[in-house]
Amino acid sequence: MTNKTDLRFVKTERLIEETYLKLKKEASASVKVSELCAKALINKSTFYSHYETMEALDEYVCAKEVGGMLAHCPNIDDAFADTPAFVESLVKMIKENLPLIEILFKKDTIRQLSVFESCLLQRYLHGNESPQMEMKIIFAIGGAARLLITNQDKERIRMTIQLIKLIFDSGES
Repeated sequence: MTNKTDLRFVKTERLIEETYLKLKKEASASVKVSELCAKALINKSTFYSHYETMEALDEYVCAKEVGGMLAHCPNIDDAFADTPAFVESLVKMIKENLPLIEILFKKDTIRQLSVFESCLLQRYLHGNESPQMEMKIIFAIGGAARLLITNQDKERIRMTIQLIKLIFDSGES
């Protein structure tokens, strides 16, 4: 049984993730396990003791990096308290991290939208919302992610702010 808190395990996992990101920056094609293992100076069995597949590593790294971007984004938790600040902060974070976003997702916009939406919803959904509030959050936050990830022009920003406000200013919560 692997002790995931063991310092060696943690260091190796970090090495795998960092090496994967470096290779992803350099490569136009997908990274192979053998290539990653050679660059990180680890055995394939070591890789597989940390991740089931290369796709699992990719999913984990993408979610971790996007989660980190969002964690350092001021006003990211203010979507309903200060919607303009939330939207402007999200747009600024996207623009500042565009090179890393392009490395992570290449041209896969659908996956990019899905990961951003999922990471944002993790910040907003806590499991104790009423069904109606849960739907409002999914529409507002998921919609904001989908509207802004690929297009940050002024009109799109204005409309996103209006839509979030409309969702939360209407009806019961």
